[in-house]
Amino acid sequence: MAGLSDGDTLYLTRDLETGIPADTIIIKDGKFSFSGETGSTSLCMLYSASRNEINAPFFLEAGNITIHLTEQPGGSRVSGTVCNDQWQELNDSVMIIGKEINRIAEHIYGNNVPEEEQQKGMEQIDRLNQRFSACVIKKAEKNIDNEFGYFLLTYYPEELINNETRTRLIKQLPAEMQKRPAIQQMEQQIARAAQTAEGSTISDFTQKALDGTDVSLMEEVKKNKVTVIDFWASWCGPCRQEMPFMIQLYDKYKPKGFGIIGISLDNEQDAWQKATDAMGVKWPQMSDLKGWENEIAQHFNVTSIPHTIVVDQQGKILRRGLRGEPLEQFIAEQIK
Repeated sequence: MAGLSDGDTLYLTRDLETGIPADTIIIKDGKFSFSGETGSTSLCMLYSASRNEINAPFFLEAGNITIHLTEQPGGSRVSGTVCNDQWQELNDSVMIIGKEINRIAEHIYGNNVPEEEQQKGMEQIDRLNQRFSACVIKKAEKNIDNEFGYFLLTYYPEELINNETRTRLIKQLPAEMQKRPAIQQMEQQIARAAQTAEGSTISDFTQKALDGTDVSLMEEVKKNKVTVIDFWASWCGPCRQEMPFMIQLYDKYKPKGFGIIGISLDNEQDAWQKATDAMGVKWPQMSDLKGWENEIAQHFNVTSIPHTIVVDQQGKILRRGLRGEPLEQFIAEQIK
């Protein structure tokens, strides 16, 4: 165990968000061990009390689990049981993808790079995310009859496992797992999401503009042949990085019947106003200043931003989630 000595303390936590310890383990003779009983399988974390970079997420489940800790980021390893063996295999396959995503994101969002380079970087990230998603789905399919498959299905968001795939995998789960509350809740969420999927028609919403006047979503949509509903926020770095492209898109296609409606997920009017002024956003915007609890974002199941929804003049959803060059190509096809 590199970086650790006899007498050092390790913490075991079942709460990966807070890290609140559920148990402590003392290192002796360069090793550590713990034992007990568990009636379920859960993702936990083992980490050093003095050096948080030394850690290992693992599955607490019946069986003999082996954990090797190291100070190298992502270098710790777990094995010995079904979930931990599969978890390590998945991490090995996606680690390189994750590092490349982080490298590109740090470059395009942390530096003053040209717009063309930003767009190229975002497209590379999208392709890498698709590879990441394919790895997760393949592993879920392989393990859909056990707890690891169930974990992947309930752990990863729609961006990695879309609802169509999720529905297919739910049907392949053992009958007992299909009855679990998390799966039943997921099916309810999928049913709600279907109401705002591509091909459905949006509902009307009214929220305040920056000047305090009411803005009707459908009234704005009816003004254009094609409209992009753009979910963003002043505090969202990727949103602000993408805004110059959106402004260019708006200027280029507005004469042909194209429009944008911004839905701000801000909490503060002043921050929303300053960001809009600084970036020169020209199109109508609306918000209820409730952040992620924004009524429109909740209705459309928006879980990450920037997020776009392309609709026609009648409010029919044509596409969701397009960004960069794919978004412009789609808009150009619709306004021929």
